[in-house]
Amino acid sequence: MEDSTIKVGDFIIVQRQGYTKLHKLKAHGTLSLGSFNVEMDNVAGEKYSETFQMKNFPGNKRLFTLERVDEIASTTSINIEKSGIDNRNITDDGQSQNLTTEEIAELKSQQLNSNNIVEKLITNSKTFNSKTEYSQEKYIKKKEKKYFEYVQIRKPTIRLLASMFYRQDPTKTLGIRIDDLSQILAYSNVQSQGTHLLYDSGTSGLMPAAIMNLIGRDTSAHLIHIHPGNECQKTALVAMQFPQEQLERCINVNIYSVLRCYYQNKTSYSEEPERKKAKLDEEVAKKPAWQKDNERACRLLEMGVDSLIVTAKEHPLSIVDELVRFLKGGRSLVVFNLSREPLQDLYNHLKEKIDFVYIKIACNFMRNYQVLPDRTHPEVNMTAGGYILTAFKLVS
Repeated sequence: MEDSTIKVGDFIIVQRQGYTKLHKLKAHGTLSLGSFNVEMDNVAGEKYSETFQMKNFPGNKRLFTLERVDEIASTTSINIEKSGIDNRNITDDGQSQNLTTEEIAELKSQQLNSNNIVEKLITNSKTFNSKTEYSQEKYIKKKEKKYFEYVQIRKPTIRLLASMFYRQDPTKTLGIRIDDLSQILAYSNVQSQGTHLLYDSGTSGLMPAAIMNLIGRDTSAHLIHIHPGNECQKTALVAMQFPQEQLERCINVNIYSVLRCYYQNKTSYSEEPERKKAKLDEEVAKKPAWQKDNERACRLLEMGVDSLIVTAKEHPLSIVDELVRFLKGGRSLVVFNLSREPLQDLYNHLKEKIDFVYIKIACNFMRNYQVLPDRTHPEVNMTAGGYILTAFKLVS
């Protein structure tokens, strides 16, 4: 059973309204949340999903501490007494707020909730009553978000990590949204047995973490995680805090190194007679960890893999051409790319082969909508997402 208690050294996700941030909990560590610098010691020993209120640290106005609360204090909606017709006469000269920065900081230190602070900001604003009703709503929403004093501590999950990385910077995960990720995993048919092959050139560890999460703990399945650099990206993989036996079944290898080992050093990983076993054991003890990983991966590749997933910044054709030979018959190939043209080249290449059928290219184009009275429309800033190529390999 998973431990639901937060401990020092754990990775946690700190959520403040719609904002989430990944943080490794350290003794006497602090975390920056917008304008708040928060001391995190009080989180240790509490349960995940608990809610905490940020309170001013005694003797230090710039530092806040967390205090667990059973529920968020109810907030009353702010009444707007007067609105303007338009904003044409309002100039942003920085002189509209009567309160100084020091006075606003003093309000924060008085343990006032966000509603009280926003009300005081509105009272001391010279231009608030001249704004249109829509502008006033935007102003209130912006200020409430800035001074909101409650946070929730959540345990990292694949859904939370995928949404967090995509919100911060889509390029961190090659533009893979949560809906793209779910389709990649569904098409590849990852299960808790067999061997799965992944080529990943930059998803911050999201793809290997998602696959290892599906494989599960105490199973027989393995993941060969192939990457182009000296070190793989594994932020999400580490954040998921899988048990050691599960992490050991994820073999991280460089693509050039493992293929060189597979084709040129066959004797180093193939089965040897018993009389040579003692000598081999001595040699293995002297080998570096990366070489042992290469040999483990080669032994699994020799038996064939049950799925092949490619999420690459590069043009995927040569990568797929090199790795698809390890894919067993009756299994699926899944390739993700932000652009359609590289997948079109790959589509035509696979069409020329006789052992691939049911080749398709799809794009979700998921759209998020803002739902408000008289202002319901697709969100202003959106990306179309990427494209997914799927194919089925026939049994030879």
